[in-house]
Amino acid sequence: MSFGISYDDAQRWQLAHDLGGSPFQRVRRTTVTREGHPRQHTQSTNERVYVLPDGNVQRASRSVFADGAEEALEQAEAAVFGGHLADAPDPAHEETVTADCEDESTSPWPAPEGGCGADFMLCLACKNAYVHPGHHPRLALLRQQLESLRSVLDDGTWDKRWQDHSLRLEDLRDKVGAAAWDAALARAGSDDQALVHLLLKGDLAS
Repeated sequence: MSFGISYDDAQRWQLAHDLGGSPFQRVRRTTVTREGHPRQHTQSTNERVYVLPDGNVQRASRSVFADGAEEALEQAEAAVFGGHLADAPDPAHEETVTADCEDESTSPWPAPEGGCGADFMLCLACKNAYVHPGHHPRLALLRQQLESLRSVLDDGTWDKRWQDHSLRLEDLRDKVGAAAWDAALARAGSDDQALVHLLLKGDLAS
C-alpha cells in the first residue's frame, strides 16, 4: 500500500499521455520562477535550474539587459577623449587651459548667461575641443598629477572626482602615442605646473 502518487505511477501516466516530462515538474518550475525565491534548494540552484531557463524570465529580462548595455556604452563614451587632434593651433579657435575650443556657443554644457559653463577639465570630453602638440606637456603633467592623487585620496573620492578625467587623458595618450606623450612630459614648464596646480585645486573656472 502506498500513499500519494509514486514515481512508477507518474512514469506510466507520462507514457500513456505521450508527454516528454512530468507535468508536476513543470508546475513546480512555474511556481518557483513566478514567486521568485527558492524552496528547498539554494539560491544558486534556483537561478540556474529554474529562473534562467524560463522563457518568461528571459523575455522580461531583455529590457534590463538593454538598459544595462546602454548605460555601459554611455560610461565608455564619457571616459574617452571626445575632441580632435590637430597638428597646430587654429587662429579661429579660442584657447582654454586644456584645449582649444572651436565654438563655445554649441557647448554640451551651456551656461545660463550663454557660452560654455563646463569646467576646463571637461573640455577633453567635448566635440568642440582641439588638442595640438602645444597642449601635450601640460596634459601629460596633468595626467601624472592625477595619478599621484591616488596615494593621498581614498578610492571612492578619487573615482568620483577624477576617474573619468584620468581615463580621458589615458585615451588621449594612446591616440598621441606613448613616446610622444612621455617626451612632452619632459617639456612641461613652470607655467604648466602652475596651471595644473590650479586645475586640481578647482581654482580655475571656465
